[in-house]
Amino acid sequence: MSSTDDVWTSDDDVRPEETLAELDRLRTRTRTRTHSGAWLPAALVALLLLASSALYRAPFAQINSLTIDHPYWAGLPDEQRHPVLSYAFWFVAIPLLVVVTAAWYARRARQLGVRVAWPVFAATGLGVLLLLAIVAAVPKTKLGSDGMTADLPTWWWQGLLTPLLPVAAAVLALAWAERSPGLAASGLWITLLTVWLCGTLPLGHIPSLVIGLMDGGTSSYGGQLALRPGHYLGLMALPLVVFAVVRGARAWRLHHA
Repeated sequence: MSSTDDVWTSDDDVRPEETLAELDRLRTRTRTRTHSGAWLPAALVALLLLASSALYRAPFAQINSLTIDHPYWAGLPDEQRHPVLSYAFWFVAIPLLVVVTAAWYARRARQLGVRVAWPVFAATGLGVLLLLAIVAAVPKTKLGSDGMTADLPTWWWQGLLTPLLPVAAAVLALAWAERSPGLAASGLWITLLTVWLCGTLPLGHIPSLVIGLMDGGTSSYGGQLALRPGHYLGLMALPLVVFAVVRGARAWRLHHA
């Protein structure tokens, strides 16, 4: 009897705080395990942005004259190698990105028994891309580098006919599915750069209002960053690269723990 009494006494000595702490640890581990696969789609989106640099005639070098196709099917308002090539790149690469991401999450669901709402990522990216195609169609208009032609976009938002917005929207949707502030910040960063770079000409133009705020209102002239499309695409991809490296390392440690 005494041994039985000791067993019951030992069970009664387990404090509720310890049980709750163990439950919290289990929930945290499950949540980390569920969302540890976000590194791959983030890395794929970063790779897609970097690969799109090849669509431009001079992605990194400064050039004296250029001709810009509108809508900006390469992504940014700069001279592309060919508008149809740019058009085909995004309309093949983004669906391929969705297919690879779907296969990745399906594999994780089979192996780990965890599920993520990745269809939101797929539906958002493909849906915005389809809407872009309907609105813009294949471009034919040429814009001269002197900035004085009559074919410039009438309103700033017309410059946002770019495949970079479906990419940004897809990253934001993935952030929601993965409950990731890091991905949300990356999606907002891509959106911000896209709106700025595609909403103004020439590429990298800084409005006079911004310059005035920076120098205390003494300057009424705008400015321009001497960067090329490849540089800006690298800046867009940078937060995703950092996220993929950090989250991938964490996933590796979790797998080998």
